[in-house]
Amino acid sequence: MSSLTIRNLDDTLINALKRKAGASARSVEAELRIALKAWADQPAMMQIEAVSQRLQQAIALAENGRVSDFSTRPPYSAARLADAIGEDQVTLVAQWIEGIAEPSLSQLKAIANYCSVSPDWLVYGEGTPYLCEYDRIPENAGQGALWLLDADPTTLKTHLQGLRFIRCAGERGGLLLVKQWADKDLVIRTPYVVSDDTGGGGRSSLRNLTQVWHLLYRIYGECNLAPDIVITSHIVSERTYRQLQDGWHNPSALIHGLPSQPWWEDIWDSNEFARSNYWPGWNKLCAGLYEEVSDSNREANIRELIESGEHPLLKEIENAALLRRVVS
Repeated sequence: MSSLTIRNLDDTLINALKRKAGASARSVEAELRIALKAWADQPAMMQIEAVSQRLQQAIALAENGRVSDFSTRPPYSAARLADAIGEDQVTLVAQWIEGIAEPSLSQLKAIANYCSVSPDWLVYGEGTPYLCEYDRIPENAGQGALWLLDADPTTLKTHLQGLRFIRCAGERGGLLLVKQWADKDLVIRTPYVVSDDTGGGGRSSLRNLTQVWHLLYRIYGECNLAPDIVITSHIVSERTYRQLQDGWHNPSALIHGLPSQPWWEDIWDSNEFARSNYWPGWNKLCAGLYEEVSDSNREANIRELIESGEHPLLKEIENAALLRRVVS
């Protein structure tokens, strides 16, 4: 075993070690080894005051998220936190929040999970409380609809409770998604632009996305795959759009109270898009996309399968529902 010689230790420190060693019936050397191990086991940067501040912020952010339509959490308190992470001493949890005592790494991770914030942020102060992922919606209509619903492709089951399409106000019209479960939200930044401000590849992707939305609408309105899910679309200011991505705001709190504008249901529907004008250039965009789909044999065939209820995914969902009824 390696040895370490430390010279010129402060007398106050030596005396404190002697008192602790005497109280524990250990030698000074043994007490020092225990103290050093406890210090070494603490994660780097875990300072009581900084951890306390992040704990307070995590609780405040989680409390803000209780406005969500899907949240079933009671108010966030030391007692609730203690119960959630399996800590018997409520007073100790209160001391963590106040900055008097310091939780362990595993306890902090458990609190992060309960508050639905990033463990790396809460434990180490790295990154932001909420993560914003970048992803593309699969351009195959069936795959895209299942991906949006977070549905298992084998069982066709989902636990998703809310799906929000967020368009940034203005001519360019960037698109964010927010997926919501009972205990967390996920913001997804996409490459899509819901406007005429696209290149050739972007235009093709947007046409495919309208087919995904069309199929999703049929599933949402007519199938029993996700009977309790809420799907809405919104147009938000650039400020709110940035806040949803910056990771410092609870997405549920930002979304709560936003007026719903059903543009995701109308953008592909020739019977509906002419009746609305959600943003400048809306009618031109919708009419153009509809005609482009009509001019493509492949894309027009997909639209026909969706409208007639003969799309493979719709048939698969219908068969799965029949099988469940027979089994039950």
